Amino acid sequence: MSASAHAVALPRRLVPRAIAIGAPLVYVAALAITVASLGLPVARDQLFFWVLLGLAAFSVGAWRTWGAMLLGWAPLFALLVAYDYLRGAVSVAPARAHVGTQIAVDRWLAGGADPTRWLQQHLWSPGRPHWYDYGVWAVYMTHFFVVWLVAAWLWRASRRRFAHYTALTVVLTMAAFVVYWRYPAQPPWMASDGMRIGSLDRIVPTIWDQLGVKSIQSVYENGDVVNPVAAMPSLHAAYPVMLLLFFWGAGRRVRAGLALYAVAMGFALVYSGEHFVADILAGWALAGAAYAVVAVALRAMRRAHEWPVSGRPTPD
Repeated sequence: MSASAHAVALPRRLVPRAIAIGAPLVYVAALAITVASLGLPVARDQLFFWVLLGLAAFSVGAWRTWGAMLLGWAPLFALLVAYDYLRGAVSVAPARAHVGTQIAVDRWLAGGADPTRWLQQHLWSPGRPHWYDYGVWAVYMTHFFVVWLVAAWLWRASRRRFAHYTALTVVLTMAAFVVYWRYPAQPPWMASDGMRIGSLDRIVPTIWDQLGVKSIQSVYENGDVVNPVAAMPSLHAAYPVMLLLFFWGAGRRVRAGLALYAVAMGFALVYSGEHFVADILAGWALAGAAYAVVAVALRAMRRAHEWPVSGRPTPD
C-alpha cells in the first residue's frame, strides 16, 4: 500500500474508534450538566431515558442492537408506568388507612417503645444534622437508582439473566401494588401528624432541603399518581432483599455487601420516619415470596421446554 493510501485508510479506522470512545464521554458530560442544572433524574421516565441513553452511548459501536434494546426495555417501562398510575388510583384518605396494626407490631417488637421515636430521640438533633443523617439520606436515595442500574448491567452481561431479573422486579412491584390496594397504610410521619404516636421529624426531606438537591420533574407524574398511604409493604426495603436473593450465588462478599445494604436501608427507613418496622418485615417477606414464585415458574418453563408432549427432550 502506498503512503497516500495508508494515510487515507488510517483516519477511516480511527473514526469509529473515536466515536466509540467519545460517545460515553459525551454522555457522562451531558448527564453531569443535567444533574447540576436541573437535578437528579429520580422520576421513572427521566431515569429510564438516561439509562437507555447510557446503554446506547456505551454500545455505539453496535448500534444495530439499539432496536432490540428498546424492545427489551419497553415492556418493563410500560408495566412500571402502569404501576405508578394504578398506585395513585387506589389511594385513600389518610383517615381511612390502616395504622393501628403497624404501631402494635412495632411496640411488641421494641418492648413497648415506638422504634422511630426512640431512634430519633437518641440520634436526631433538629436543626443540626449529624454525618450519619446524610448517610441515611444517601442510602434512601439509592432506591431510585440501584435496581435499574443493575438491570442495565445485566442487559450488557447476560440477556437471560436480564429477563429473569426483569420478571422478578415486575412480579415484586405489582405484588406490592396489590397490597397497597387491599391494605392502605400510613407511614410513621403521617401517624405522628395524626397524633397516633409521638412527635416525629421527616429526616430525608429535611436533609434534601438542606443540601439543596433538585430533582427533574416527570413528564407524566402529578398529584394524581402519588399515594402517601402506600407504605405496606416497603418497596424501599423489598428491593435490596430482592437483589440479595438474585445474586446469592455470586459469593460471600457479594452476599455480605447486599445483606448490609438491606439492613442499612431498613434502619434508614425506620429512623427517618418513612416506614414502620412492620412495613420493612412485610417488604422482606414479599421479596422472598416473589423470588420463590419466579424461580418455580422458570423451573416449570425449563421442564416444559426440555420434556415436550412427545416425551423426548428437545435439543438445546
